[in-house]
Amino acid sequence: MYHVMIVDDELYARTRLKVDLCLERDGFLVDQEAANGQEALEKIRYICPDILLTDMRMPGMNGVDLIAQVKKMYPDLPVIALSGYEDFAYVRSSLKLGAIDYLLKHDLNREVVLEALQKCAEQIRQSQQKEKDTQILQTYWQNSEKESQRQLVLSLLNGDAIDPAVLSEQLPFLIHGRNIQLILMQLDNIHKLEQEGGKIELVMLSPSILSILQEVIRQYAQGIIAEIGGGEFVTLISFEGRNSQQYFWNISRQLVQSLRHNLEKYTNLTASFVLGKLVQQPSGLPSCYRQTRQEMSLRYLTGHGSLIDVSESRTMNPGKFVTLDTVAEKQIANAVERRDHEHCMAAVQAVFDGLLHREADRTSCQIICLELLNLVIRNIKAIPLSNELQEFCTLMRVEILNSDNIQENRRLIVSAYNRLFDFFKTADRFSHYNSNTIKALEYVHAHCQDDLGLDAVAGKLNVSKSYLSRIFSHDCGKSFTEYVACYRVEQAKVLLAQGVTIKEVAERVGIGNQSYFFRVFKSYTGTTPHGWEKKK
Repeated sequence: MYHVMIVDDELYARTRLKVDLCLERDGFLVDQEAANGQEALEKIRYICPDILLTDMRMPGMNGVDLIAQVKKMYPDLPVIALSGYEDFAYVRSSLKLGAIDYLLKHDLNREVVLEALQKCAEQIRQSQQKEKDTQILQTYWQNSEKESQRQLVLSLLNGDAIDPAVLSEQLPFLIHGRNIQLILMQLDNIHKLEQEGGKIELVMLSPSILSILQEVIRQYAQGIIAEIGGGEFVTLISFEGRNSQQYFWNISRQLVQSLRHNLEKYTNLTASFVLGKLVQQPSGLPSCYRQTRQEMSLRYLTGHGSLIDVSESRTMNPGKFVTLDTVAEKQIANAVERRDHEHCMAAVQAVFDGLLHREADRTSCQIICLELLNLVIRNIKAIPLSNELQEFCTLMRVEILNSDNIQENRRLIVSAYNRLFDFFKTADRFSHYNSNTIKALEYVHAHCQDDLGLDAVAGKLNVSKSYLSRIFSHDCGKSFTEYVACYRVEQAKVLLAQGVTIKEVAERVGIGNQSYFFRVFKSYTGTTPHGWEKKK
């Protein structure tokens, strides 16, 4: 059972989360509460909850100040921010301070809150697993034949005092050679790899990676590769007896290309690389390592498989925080209001071009993406039948926060705005529909997997079956039954594209019988679900 503290100055909001949403049956007990940030801090000092859920606007200490204080005292405590549409400045600050998610108060229901809490629970589990993994890793490395060399490399990078005799015995090329090159390698999608295969499985793959890449290094120069941890590897090579800068540059790049090729060929993994500046003595390695790690943060902007050369990189301001330009925001908002798709997408693309040009940090990019997504939500919240697009935006929000690549976030935002303009085309038709037709459509869209007979829906709307049938056919141009079948097929296409099994798709769109589902699907698409999957 996870213990949750809710901080909100509204008694109704605290009571609803504690009682009405029935979260305890899913393993979340809201057993602590506070009316403001100061009261919350005093209670947390005595009993720290597992998860903190806080409103942003409160008298005295607001939510942003509370999160800042909590993260200083308990950096691993997961925090969820609550806000309204008009509070995005608070949201921006809370995410910058390390809040794990934010929830819109107008959209607060059991499913939304539970999803955010489960995300926090997963972070807690990962943190606990990390402690166990660390113990296993320590045991693993202690038993590794290469551990002494690995520890020596770590000491060199940290600037620790090292006995020259030990260095000469284990890494002689660093003592006798000059022009030492440090190459930093970071496996791409490391968090996804750890989630799918487990951190221990990834570590057990490390000997294979080291063996393969060490053999590659021998073909180019004297050197060693060592694992630092978290998917990070450091290669140290020495160009003994060479003085040509062009030679160093050529060999280093050829080596990186070969490392990349062999890594992907034998392990099916990809990685990004940073070439450090040449140093003349081992004493220069700590500063070189720090610089290459700083440059590796550019990978969020340059994408997976990057090769960044420190000698060619522009001066970078570490931790540069960038916000969404008000002019750009107005341009996008005005284009959306005018239903001007072309100018809207041009303005969105310009925002991402600006982020790349200004070398914004990852947090800035994510927050700006959330602000762009919030513009979409604001423009549809009052329009009928917008639930599906709102759900889509909720999924996009999660993907944006998990993404480690700005190009992926660009794709997500472009997709959201394309969906917005597609929705506008449909929404224009709805303005002429009878209000009961709109209610029926909303019910169908929200209860796709339930029994959707005309009798049942008419009863929910308190209108007669014949009346609903007549107005629905007039507005939609097809019968109620035909519309439901067509809608279910369209939803099935979406689920099939996501890789959901045909059996589960049939159940989730409300057609439990697979043979009947095949017949319905084929009657609208001209092919079976299997055929549609292959075609796509």
